Amino acid sequence: MKSEVKISIKGKILNPNKEKRRKLNVALERYLKAVKFFVSFKIRDKELLQQKAYKEARRRFGLSSTLTLTARDKAVENVKASKGREFHINRTSIRVNYRAFKLVKRDTKLTPYWLYLQLDGEGVWYPIQLGERQGKLMNDALNDNSEWSTQQVELVKGDGEWYAYSRKTVR
Repeated sequence: MKSEVKISIKGKILNPNKEKRRKLNVALERYLKAVKFFVSFKIRDKELLQQKAYKEARRRFGLSSTLTLTARDKAVENVKASKGREFHINRTSIRVNYRAFKLVKRDTKLTPYWLYLQLDGEGVWYPIQLGERQGKLMNDALNDNSEWSTQQVELVKGDGEWYAYSRKTVR
């Protein structure tokens, strides 16, 4: 019988070069606009919001279908959480689901962990730096030949730096 252990991984994306940083910044700007667009409908049901606004959001913001769907989901979560009160969205994280990313371990001089993101049709590899504790948990899970997966990664920009957050399920 396999047991499940949840590991919360927080990692800083290491100094992406100018082009990679630009891609992240453009994706964040478009994603925030898409979330605000979806919120403007004040709809609490994903399916109804999908029918009313998905095609227009894809056309307006040029996000992939995966990012458009996660922007829709974030909007629904915000509308539900507001409980009818007025609110404004000024910041958001980019939620990337399992169809648009990979987190892998590779033996490189820069870092052993890499995050592959497909934000705009083209995939890009970003080096990840894990803290000592998170790195040990990740290594322990991988050294046991364990199967590990996650459904999503949250990309957060703070003080000009990019961070990736994920909860791993180790089996």
